[in-house]
Amino acid sequence: MTPLTDGGGLELRLRPAAAEPVRGAAPGDAPAADPARGPAPGDAPGVARGSDSPASAAGAWTVPLDRIAFADVELIARGAATVSARLNLVEGDLEIDVAAPGRPPLRATWPWPVDSAPRSVDLAAGERLVSAVPLLASGSVPLFPAPGRYVVTARFAARRGETVEAEPVALVRTAPADADAADLGNRDVLQSLLGAGVIGAAAPSLERLATSVDAGTAAAANLALGRTAALAAVAGDPAVTRAVAALLPPGATGPDARRDAVLPAAEARGIAALTGRALPG
Repeated sequence: MTPLTDGGGLELRLRPAAAEPVRGAAPGDAPAADPARGPAPGDAPGVARGSDSPASAAGAWTVPLDRIAFADVELIARGAATVSARLNLVEGDLEIDVAAPGRPPLRATWPWPVDSAPRSVDLAAGERLVSAVPLLASGSVPLFPAPGRYVVTARFAARRGETVEAEPVALVRTAPADADAADLGNRDVLQSLLGAGVIGAAAPSLERLATSVDAGTAAAANLALGRTAALAAVAGDPAVTRAVAALLPPGATGPDARRDAVLPAAEARGIAALTGRALPG
């Protein structure tokens, strides 16, 4: 993952997941980033940030437009800390923006506003709060409307008066690999995937997405279609765990049999993302 910026003993990390690195990067490697710098002119007080020159990165990840792009996020405590537990896109403490040449940045958001009470978690030194997020929509509008190179930035209001920001990362969206990308540009489909249930006329598109060769995309569609057994059958795949954790974030959503179906087979990071528990360093 990309090294994170230091914010008073806290670090934030962001990496597009279920994606292939390009431009010579080895699998699992993050793009090289500029060394972390202090606050830039115009930054709000309390915001720790890193390089604002993502174009200098040595690599990027690529995801075809007919697949859902997910990202792994983690907050690392260098010392004991009590932080917000709301490391998701639903509740507002985590903000992820996607920029591309020639257009204003779009923020990855849920289609519906959420009013939730603050929640916190205690982290010991070296422990991490981890989550997965869907890089799918800005409300009900596609976050990636066309192939191209995008820059993704994340910031997290970790505690009162303190926001940490991850190094920007590059994500390349390529032409569809397996099917027409129109399904992931449909309003009903986007709302169904983010709402984890069928909305409007989305069912036929969700059926097509459920046959995707990409495990995360298929899992997201099966989640919306309510196919608990289908999720349980592939629960050992980290991409499936990631999709469920991203679309049913713990704390922001209530108990759910579909989350429970993948939990027993999840690895340590997946368990932490599904439950909101701290992950040891």
